[in-house]
Amino acid sequence: MHNSYFVNYGYAQLIWMLVGDVMSVELKALVLEHSGFNASISGGNGRTIETAIIIHQDGIHDKRTVQKAILWALGRNKQLSWDILGGSVDEIGGRFYESVLLGIRLVDLSGQVKQGQQTIYFDTTEYMKNK
Repeated sequence: MHNSYFVNYGYAQLIWMLVGDVMSVELKALVLEHSGFNASISGGNGRTIETAIIIHQDGIHDKRTVQKAILWALGRNKQLSWDILGGSVDEIGGRFYESVLLGIRLVDLSGQVKQGQQTIYFDTTEYMKNK
């Protein structure tokens, strides 16, 4: 079982989670607003494999472009910056899930930098099956 996790250093209320309460409809709007394209996505908010963000093939954008656009839009929405620390691909029940481990940073109102980590899950089955 994969679980999304977030390690923080005393600042849980402000850097709770990158995706937090964002739903897939809002996520599509955020990506359009911040990246300028209508990402072909559905599913959940990516906090767990069960709520993975499904990235559909649209014939225009590769999955990495869509993943980065999603992460960038979420970071801008929450006023966070992030770096990709690692990731993996797992096949479960005939579906492919990519987990992306992020290092997240936030500068609070006093100028202190708060840090944490979070894993975001993407369902990339359409890309993997059409390789």
